[in-house]
Amino acid sequence: MQPYQEFSELFPQIMVLMGPKIYGESDVTAQQFRVLRIIGRGPVTVGEMSSHINSKLPAAARLLRRLEEKGWIHKKQDENDRRVHWLELTQEGRKLMESLERHRDRVIKEVFDRMSIKEQEVVVRGIRLLLRTLAED
Repeated sequence: MQPYQEFSELFPQIMVLMGPKIYGESDVTAQQFRVLRIIGRGPVTVGEMSSHINSKLPAAARLLRRLEEKGWIHKKQDENDRRVHWLELTQEGRKLMESLERHRDRVIKEVFDRMSIKEQEVVVRGIRLLLRTLAED
């Protein structure tokens, strides 16, 4: 089996095993978590968010609407340009993210603790290489 084929088989298994451990007890998907993290770094516009997640504007708007309905984000119209809406975490959204990030870090640490330092370094190096290669597209 070629390495890319093996990766193709392994990657979904990683997502299936890690996702429920990280997000299983919450009402958050991996994509929602990513969006909440981006918004948590500072206000972003709906258009910027759409670009961040490589999603068309209507799909991003649906995702953001769900997050708004759950009370985790709010949209604020730009004072100078009514077409622009800024996204911010609500207090409830900030609390959720703090809790999820602590939980995610514990889960990942538990997984990494079962590997040697050398193995941990290999995993991180491989992921960095993959991300760098993907960013070249």
